[in-house]
Amino acid sequence: MALAAASIPRSQFLIEFLKQQAPPQDRAIEVYRRLLSINELATSMNGARDIEQLKACLAHTFAEIMPEDSVRLCIADDGDYRRTRLSGPALGFDDGSFPLGHGLAGKVLQSGTPLWLRDGVPADGMPTRQSLEISLRQSVMCIPFTGLGKVVGVLELVSNRLEQFDEIDYHLMLLVAAHLSSSLENILTREELAAANTRLRDHDLRLTELNQQLQLLAQTDDTTGLYNKRRLFEQLDAEIARAKRYGEILSCLMIDIDDFKLVNDTYGHGTGDEALCQVAMLLKQTLRRTDFVARYGGEEFTILLPRTDRAGAQRVAEGICDRIKSSDLITANTTLRLTVSIGIACCTKFDRLDVEQVISRADSALYRAKRMGKDRVCLSEEGDTCHG
Repeated sequence: MALAAASIPRSQFLIEFLKQQAPPQDRAIEVYRRLLSINELATSMNGARDIEQLKACLAHTFAEIMPEDSVRLCIADDGDYRRTRLSGPALGFDDGSFPLGHGLAGKVLQSGTPLWLRDGVPADGMPTRQSLEISLRQSVMCIPFTGLGKVVGVLELVSNRLEQFDEIDYHLMLLVAAHLSSSLENILTREELAAANTRLRDHDLRLTELNQQLQLLAQTDDTTGLYNKRRLFEQLDAEIARAKRYGEILSCLMIDIDDFKLVNDTYGHGTGDEALCQVAMLLKQTLRRTDFVARYGGEEFTILLPRTDRAGAQRVAEGICDRIKSSDLITANTTLRLTVSIGIACCTKFDRLDVEQVISRADSALYRAKRMGKDRVCLSEEGDTCHG
């Protein structure tokens, strides 16, 4: 016969059934022992961290209370379910993946209704024993359990003896399934929360990376890849403050490529952009890690040299002039030889200069280098102002 959840007898009927057992006291002791084991099982499952620990708890308990019966755990996975033997004798088809609807466990997974088959005659509408992989000499009980509000698995008990399971066994298995559902709900909830937290962290990390990329783009010159004028002013303000605070000297170099308009007019702006990029690369290769270089605009560049006095800044500037003058700038259309003019301004804690004043002094020195014939370095002088 087949029993479903609707056929569960009432408590009084269970008591009467228990009295009919021979001897009743032995059966009562056995039921009490199983209840104690199930209570311990509930405690251990509540402390389980994952499904594998749940399986271990179930295997230990069923090996103790039903050592002669085969107990298998079936867990749904998309359109299939995975069946694993927990305890008892092997039946030859215990482990493996099967489509939903295959076998008795598959039918229960689909319907969500407990089934109990204890004799050789299937109930009306029930698949034949052969289609369920069950012989006529076996008793079978399949109890579904839930997780996150839906049926996710089945506890399948198989005995090689007919009439092996009775109403008390049936109720005890329902109790085990209830505890299993509760513990599984806790695990799945924790896993869902952990997954959600991981997704949130990944999202935050990606958002941080995107913000950093946007910030870098906002600070970077598109053509040369150097910092832009906006970022230069921020850095110069910070370096001036640090120089004043610690009594250090800060040097600022304004660099202009000589006669660069002629390059654009002769070879086009594409060639001009290639030349700008190569000059930018030469500047970066010349400087220390602590130095700062930016494209000021057009063919002008600015370099900040922290903790560098006038003499040191002049040596760096002259090195830059020599490096660029001696370098072949190879572009798609031609090979160029260029020169640069450089103006230098220095700032100490005694100068009381701000960003605009430092830039103005360096620009004035650059203007003087241009007037003196280009391809040279000039230091700022007292009273220098910007000539634009």
